[in-house]
Amino acid sequence: MTEPAASPHTGIFWTRTDTWNFLSFAIGMLAESYAFGVASVATGWVTIPKSLLSLLLAWAPIWLIIGIAISGPLSDRLGRKTMFYITMVLYAVGALGLAFSQGYVLILLFLSIMLLASGGEMNTILVASHELMPPQHRGKATMAAVNFVSIGGLLLAIAAFSSSYGSVPVQRAVVGGFGFVIVILLLYVRGRTPESLRWLHGIDPARAQREAIKFYPEQATARLAAIEADTRDGAKAKPSVIAVLRQRGMKLKLACSAMMSFGNAAGYGMITYVVGPYFFKALTDQILLAAGLAAVMSGLIFLTGDRVSRRRTLLFGYIACAGVSLVILLSRNWWHVEAIRFLALVFVLNIFINIAYITEDTFKAEIWPTAMRGTMTALVRFISIGFYVLTIFTTQNLSIGEYLGFNLAVWGIGLLGATLWAIFGIETGGGADLGRASGEAVGTAR
Repeated sequence: MTEPAASPHTGIFWTRTDTWNFLSFAIGMLAESYAFGVASVATGWVTIPKSLLSLLLAWAPIWLIIGIAISGPLSDRLGRKTMFYITMVLYAVGALGLAFSQGYVLILLFLSIMLLASGGEMNTILVASHELMPPQHRGKATMAAVNFVSIGGLLLAIAAFSSSYGSVPVQRAVVGGFGFVIVILLLYVRGRTPESLRWLHGIDPARAQREAIKFYPEQATARLAAIEADTRDGAKAKPSVIAVLRQRGMKLKLACSAMMSFGNAAGYGMITYVVGPYFFKALTDQILLAAGLAAVMSGLIFLTGDRVSRRRTLLFGYIACAGVSLVILLSRNWWHVEAIRFLALVFVLNIFINIAYITEDTFKAEIWPTAMRGTMTALVRFISIGFYVLTIFTTQNLSIGEYLGFNLAVWGIGLLGATLWAIFGIETGGGADLGRASGEAVGTAR
């Protein structure tokens, strides 16, 4: 009788290094969210005409996508860990500068530095988490780390709200000071984390072995063997975006992930970061707080990361977001006269937004070949957030009804992407190996 083949994950279990890796990713996600949300809070620090308000609101995603565009290819060339140290330096400079900035120009300057770091930070985390976390835990570990985006937003809301009754310099100092503390924590944690073994395996196997022995002394052989088993029969990673997209199924991945990513980025941003300064300026901090609380409460979705279908979760999330957005549009005469009603709807919407967001962010980094994972993940995020920037300028003169109708259409685009993937895509959740999700393992390049 033939013995069953041993699982490539045999001998791999959670270690102290995995805990440090997770802390690195979680705190980094928190920092990204914190930096992105500061631009919305900063609208209250200076007096500007409405024509320039769009610039300040667009400032965050503009510099975010610049950071994404730079960091994606660099992380594939220089490594994930090297990219982390670059972003930490930028964070520290931006946070300290913001704490002492007084004029509009300086606020924009130091925000741009923080946001450059933010774009690079999140992109690299999404990539490294799939590559470094134990295979049997990569789904829930990545989703749990992404959930810290919600915690970062909540932390910012608390910092802004708790200091909003003081002077502007006080709030600016509190917000900037919190950011610098986050950087100190990151520096401590990342001194105890390795480079991505999967990335190293593709460019320098000897160095990958040394790194595995240093950080996983009892599992070095098992960790490297799992990577080898997961990629040895698959298509070799190609060195360009064009070459990757020529592979079977990659265009579908790009289209679906970009549509879902745009729907989430724009749909969340339009209600949480834009509708407040445009239509409910006095409620900006409360909207951030309501959205943050809802997202943190729904974050337990990460527990299903390695057991539940990624396709079905994505489809459910986008159906729910589109449905609640439709309710908000149709009931605007009801909630427009009572702030607490609007905050309640924002709270409900953000429960479903977070479910879709955590799942979509996990999805878009697991579907690409390792050697191009940073670049392709960055391309998806660049496209989606770039179009979100355009929505800020194209919607600035809309009425509240037109604005909410536009928001519903945005969620419709995300739902279309989720529907197409549910019909034509492969399953990347439910315990699927990274090689299957990325198309690197035999028989899965579709």
